Amino acid sequence: MTDTSTSTVDTYLVVDSPYEVTRWRPLVNWVLVIPHMIVLYGLRILAQVVFLVYWVMFIATGRLHPGMYGIMAMHERYNTRASGFLFGFSEVYPPFDFNNDAVDNGAYPPVRLTLPPVPEVVGRGAALNIFKAIPHYIVLAIYFIAAGLVAFIGWFAVLFTGAWPQGMRRFLIQVSNYYYRVWAYTAMVQNDYPKFGVHAA
Repeated sequence: MTDTSTSTVDTYLVVDSPYEVTRWRPLVNWVLVIPHMIVLYGLRILAQVVFLVYWVMFIATGRLHPGMYGIMAMHERYNTRASGFLFGFSEVYPPFDFNNDAVDNGAYPPVRLTLPPVPEVVGRGAALNIFKAIPHYIVLAIYFIAAGLVAFIGWFAVLFTGAWPQGMRRFLIQVSNYYYRVWAYTAMVQNDYPKFGVHAA
């Protein structure tokens, strides 16, 4: 079953896996994913440092650095795959894959994240995107709290029924896609101001 969006907004995350999940998964996935979380911790620090340099270089040169953007995209994709396994979107263990292209390389078919490519021309005003996106991050914080609650309830549903409730899983994916629309705007690769909120799938 593929979960994606049919709305007019950009969709970056696609989950293509059955809703059915082995009932014991909620009890062990959080342990199995620990090696990925250790790697992810290092990637997150790297991505944060790289973004600062990426942003300053853009202010100085007026051009986005594709290599630095690739590192940030790698972190987001790695995080998405590990989180997808943790949440039970797939029972397939994610690879230790460090693809740094905007386009997903398909190494983890159940959870795919394709981000916008680096535009050839970006106006210097895009450097302000990080500040313009602040209202979105406030809204996202509320959505993340709701998503955490939904994920918690969803895991109990898996324990007792052996399947993710469709509406709950779709909501988590919608929240993720909202985050990635804002992320792409902050990274200055998508410079149309994002729409607020999640959109029906």
